[in-house]
Amino acid sequence: MTVRKLTLSAAATTTVLLLCGSILGATSATAAGPAPTTTTAPATTVSARADAPDAPGVPGVPTTLAPPTTGTTSEATVVRPAQGSAPATTTAAPALALSSYDPKAGTAVLAPTGTESPKTESAQAESAAAAVQPGQLIDSPPTPAAPHGALVAVTGVQPAADGTVAVTTRPATLPELLGATSADLHSAISPAAFEVKPWISGLQVTTDLGPTSGSGSVSGGLGLTADATVPLPGGSSAKLSGSVELHPAVDFSYRGGLGLIDPQQARIGFTLGAHADWHVSAALTGSTGPVRIALASYNASPVVMVGVLPVVINLAFTLYADISADGTVTLDAEQAYDGTWGVHSDYVKGPGWTTTTDPGTSTVSPLRLDLRGSATAKAGLLAEASVALYDTVGVKASIEPYLRVAVNGSVLLDATHPEPEVNGTVALYGGLDINGALMARLVILGTPILEQDLPFLAFHREWPITSWSAGQSPVPLVNWTTLSASLIDDNQSAFLRTRPDWDPSALKASCPDGSRLLGLAHGSDNGLCSDVTRANLWGANHGYVVDHGGTYVNTDWAPGYAKAQCPAGSFVSGYSRNGRTLGVLCAESATPLGTASRTLWFDNGDNRPAVAGGGDFAYGFGKGQCADDEFIAGVAYSQPWWQLWAARPYALLCQKLA
Repeated sequence: MTVRKLTLSAAATTTVLLLCGSILGATSATAAGPAPTTTTAPATTVSARADAPDAPGVPGVPTTLAPPTTGTTSEATVVRPAQGSAPATTTAAPALALSSYDPKAGTAVLAPTGTESPKTESAQAESAAAAVQPGQLIDSPPTPAAPHGALVAVTGVQPAADGTVAVTTRPATLPELLGATSADLHSAISPAAFEVKPWISGLQVTTDLGPTSGSGSVSGGLGLTADATVPLPGGSSAKLSGSVELHPAVDFSYRGGLGLIDPQQARIGFTLGAHADWHVSAALTGSTGPVRIALASYNASPVVMVGVLPVVINLAFTLYADISADGTVTLDAEQAYDGTWGVHSDYVKGPGWTTTTDPGTSTVSPLRLDLRGSATAKAGLLAEASVALYDTVGVKASIEPYLRVAVNGSVLLDATHPEPEVNGTVALYGGLDINGALMARLVILGTPILEQDLPFLAFHREWPITSWSAGQSPVPLVNWTTLSASLIDDNQSAFLRTRPDWDPSALKASCPDGSRLLGLAHGSDNGLCSDVTRANLWGANHGYVVDHGGTYVNTDWAPGYAKAQCPAGSFVSGYSRNGRTLGVLCAESATPLGTASRTLWFDNGDNRPAVAGGGDFAYGFGKGQCADDEFIAGVAYSQPWWQLWAARPYALLCQKLA
């Protein structure tokens, strides 16, 4: 089992009740003909539910998902805080709703909903003021004034002459609401609960309101159909067409503790089933770069009813078409994607929070391929999501199933060509990328003690689907790979992903096994890998060392700067950063390497070959890139005046391959 987990210490996490979720897509591709027509990604489970031992005496409460609101005013629940093992209890307050709410100022206004027998405004105000008292909790589902819901404790009450009641508040915590309650829910979310906003013309949103059940099964779904042409950089365009159907579900569980500080166990998360028949047609070049085309945004605020107490979960995600290429290629591809994915966070008292990802199973059936050119092109459906409890905490995540095509020549596969018509070489790969971070605004379970986003470990999986080679083979295909380790590790090396962490506690990135590092960016954590001029340079024994302090420096090629450098016979295939220190991953070469070298500075702007492959791998930052017949042997680094806490590369030691 491969596990991707981020564990937060109990000291940092017993102050939060937290969430997570996301989203979309599917992948794995293959083609008709010599290979099977449907390919499934190798089964990989990345999950670890952190369940606490059963707590004796913790009462279970019926937990359901409230039906979507019908447009009527949503009543707030006024309750007395939890006492002992019992959850909060309702009061005799009249039917009230939040008509005004300012979470920053801690002020709110409660107004009668008009569902009770008519009273004068003064009588309504007196009734509400008598029922709403300091120390009580206001638990509100989403309203126009509080679109994400609200959970607050009343600190002051001031009735008004118009029948409303103004209150001052502080943020309340979930243990104050639920006490030692035990609740558990996995349920499908009704498509009617979502607001959907299309972002491009030619896109239609469909909603299938089929029957759903509290167990999570759903026959309805959120759908969209597209038939649009969108502009791309460089004056070209892409045609997008097809359909996507989504089946979201929510996970929530809670097991209270003995006090009002933190629970024994909690989980919140989101899973999504998806099916897509998707068609992309575009003429791409290396200057196209990664392009994300927003298709539609989805927002929902499902309310989990723990007995009579509402708990609001807010889901928001945007669906993108993602297209990129590192060369010139004409792409016309149609596939059917299927899959189910999930992201969730688990809390256990003591160990703290663990954010885990379940990549599920992804499949794709290529229905049509028409590829011509020399490039590596990628087409995917990407979903970026955030999930939160009320408006205070959450997780942001992105999930992208994709199809990657390495073509050097042409291939045609459609209904009239069941056997692929190939001239040159073509290879197809399926892949799945999951990235994200815990949005650490630690309020819902106590005092905010942390104000930063905490990345969870990335999941990256790519698998070969099929390849063809026939006819005249053009020049060998060159692969270019952009690395980014700003928030999370980006280990593209399949070998290293099976080995222990090569630089613990540091953010790090490594090149695909057949490539070498050729460029770095100043001021960011991006890098560029390639197999140009010489592929498969890493020795068969996969030997490597890591250097931080210039152990192998034999001449001062960048005076005044700290250096990380590889020993003779090795090349840089990865890099790491741990605060004010940089490291290099040195891979042993399969063949002898040259010794002629030069220092390449790039702290004052780009310093790259006149015709540089790989595109703009760090937009907005200065980039250094060795020539196609060189490799990086070392990196000189320091701390820029505007980033004294972070080591940044200033120069590269470029050395000849032969």
